[in-house]
Amino acid sequence: MKRFYEAYSDFPKLAPLVREIGWSHNIVIMECCKDSLEREFYIRMTRKFGWSKNVLIHQIENQSYEKTLLGQTNFDKALTPSQHAQAKLAVKDEYTFDFLVVYVLGTVP
Repeated sequence: MKRFYEAYSDFPKLAPLVREIGWSHNIVIMECCKDSLEREFYIRMTRKFGWSKNVLIHQIENQSYEKTLLGQTNFDKALTPSQHAQAKLAVKDEYTFDFLVVYVLGTVP
């Protein structure tokens, strides 16, 4: 509880958010995410999509926060629509097929 207080006491924006997800979710986020923006991202996504604890851990391990930040561009404002599509393809991240492991092996990681 002390670590929980220390982690969130300096961030009044996060205080109401942590109440909206389960205790085990908060513990995972608190232990795995050191940045307040990263914590906010995972809290909001957990609440929005109803992630289980295991799904949350999986999302953190797959660096969903970092991938979301990398996917943000200003192409729509700076380029024409045809150039926008080409630029998006040029910087597109590799495909992630880790979800297929669940179906092939029949188990959830």
